[in-house]
Amino acid sequence: MKKVLIFVVSLLLLATVALHAQRGSNDGWAGFTLNQLETMSSGVFELLDTDENGSITLDEIDLMKEEDEEPLNEEELSLRQRRMSLINSYFWTEQEINTFEIADTNGDGSMNRDEYDNLETSVRTHVLTLGIESLDTDENGSVEAKEFSSHLESFDEWDNDSNGTIDRAEMGEISDRRFLSDIRRRWAARENLGEERLRRLAAQRERRAAERERRAAEESEDD
Repeated sequence: MKKVLIFVVSLLLLATVALHAQRGSNDGWAGFTLNQLETMSSGVFELLDTDENGSITLDEIDLMKEEDEEPLNEEELSLRQRRMSLINSYFWTEQEINTFEIADTNGDGSMNRDEYDNLETSVRTHVLTLGIESLDTDENGSVEAKEFSSHLESFDEWDNDSNGTIDRAEMGEISDRRFLSDIRRRWAARENLGEERLRRLAAQRERRAAERERRAAEESEDD
C-alpha cells in the first residue's frame, strides 16, 4: 500500500512539473538552469534551517514537538504551514516501518498505555529520523546544505542535450523526488517571505523559547 502511495505521489509531482513547464513554454520558457535549481533548493534549505546554523536537525523538522503557549499570528501560521509542507516533501522515506516495534519503546514485546498514547509521536519521530539519515551522508546527525542539494550533482545527466537547461521533455524523464520537490516548491524560497518578516518571526520564536525556559526553571526551583 505504501509503495502504491509513493508511486501515486511521484506521478502527481511529475504532472505538476509538466503542467507548469507547459504553461511556461507558451511564454518562451526555456527550462531550468543549474543555478536556478540551486537557488530553489537553497531557498527551501534556509526556510527549514530555522536557527540559521547551516544544518537541519530533527528538532527543526519535528514541528509537532513545538509547544506554543500563545496562539500563532497569521504570519507565524503561514510560515509553519509552509515549513510543514516542505518537510513532508523532502523528509518522507520509502523505507518500510513496523509501527508496533516503533511504539514498543521499552522492547518488551507489548504496548503499554503510555506507549499507545505516544504512538503517533513515536512513529512521526521515527519517520523523520529516517528522512534525516537518508540525506545525512557524513552521518553527523544533521543535514548540511551540500547534502540537501546533493541530488543536483546529477544535472549533467538530466541535461540530455547538454544545453545547460532542463527542459520540459527532459523533466519527464527525471524520477528523483527531490528534484520534483524543488520544482514544485520553488515558490517557497526564503526571499518570498521577505527578510524583515523572517527576522521578526525568528525573534518571536526566540522570545517564546526563552520564556518557556524561564518558566521551566522557576517550576524546577519551586519543586
